[in-house]
Amino acid sequence: MREILEDLKQEKGVIGSMVITPDGIMVSAALGPDLEEDRMAAIVSSLLVAVRRCLTELSAPGSLSSCSLSARQGKILFFDMENSFLVVVAEAGVRLDSSVQSIREAITKIKSRFN
Repeated sequence: MREILEDLKQEKGVIGSMVITPDGIMVSAALGPDLEEDRMAAIVSSLLVAVRRCLTELSAPGSLSSCSLSARQGKILFFDMENSFLVVVAEAGVRLDSSVQSIREAITKIKSRFN
């Protein structure tokens, strides 16, 4: 799985990526040198749990298919893979979503490993 994430990290504007479970446990990661793995896992886990909790309180449980959080210095994108989430950390100006071929390919490959 790490190879898949490393390949995704080669995409222009991608700083790193990771796979986490729905309850926020990191499965695998390929992060850039400026991203501390433990710190990123904690941040991403907290964000995912908070977003999912908000959706549940809004009577929309399980409806998170993707989520993008943008800031001046970067983006964090979440993609639902049914039993896990692909998280992509990217530069602020890059346009990445589920239509980007490399992300679709990574999701397909990772999902096949879980099945």
